[in-house]
Amino acid sequence: MTWKDVDPTTHPFDPEQALAVVRDVVFSPDPGTGRPRGLWSAHSVACGLAEHYGSWAFGWLGNVDQDPDAGALIRKPLCDTAEDLDAQARRYTEILLEWRSWIETLSAVFADSAPDTDADEEEKRRSRERGVAPVVALVVERTSAGELWRAACARTLTWYLESTGMAPEDAEELADDVVDGEFQSWIAPDAEAVDKARDIIGKHGA
Repeated sequence: MTWKDVDPTTHPFDPEQALAVVRDVVFSPDPGTGRPRGLWSAHSVACGLAEHYGSWAFGWLGNVDQDPDAGALIRKPLCDTAEDLDAQARRYTEILLEWRSWIETLSAVFADSAPDTDADEEEKRRSRERGVAPVVALVVERTSAGELWRAACARTLTWYLESTGMAPEDAEELADDVVDGEFQSWIAPDAEAVDKARDIIGKHGA
C-alpha cells in the first residue's frame, strides 16, 4: 500500500457516516463463505471497508494490538467473531476512526516538510532530511517504541519519502535500510541515531 493509496487529501471520508457504513459491512456476507463478515474474520471486515472507502481503509489491519508494549499504532483489542455484531460495528468504527486520524496526522506532518512543487533534486533531498526527525518522533510517541515499533516507523518513513516524490520502491528500500541500520526494538532512538538517519536520507541520490 503506497502513500497514494492512503493519502487522506485525495480520499474523502465522512466520520459522521462511519458507524452506518461499518455496520453494513459487518453484517454483509463474506464472499467466500456467505456468513456475515463480522462472524468470519477481521480480514473480511477490512476487505469490506476497503471496497467501500478505498484501500486506505484496509490499513488498520495488522496495526492493532491492545498490549501497551507491542508497539502497535492502535491500542485496542480486535473484535471476537463470537461478539455481538452491533458491538463489533461500534468497535470496528472506533478502530477505523483512529486509523483515519493517524493518516490525517501524517498528512499534516508531511506537508510541513514538503518541498515546493518546482523544487530541484537538491531541495527535495534537504526537504526529506528535514522531515525525518518529526516523522520518527511522531511514531515513537504513538507506539512508545514498543517491540514492533520499527515496522510502523519503516512504513511511515516510506510514505513520507513517497510524499516528497520518491518512487515507492526506492522509498521502501531506503526506509527499511535506515530503520534496520539505526533503530532498535524497545528503544526510542536518541538524537545521534536520528541524526544518522537524517544524514542517510538527505544524502540519498546525491
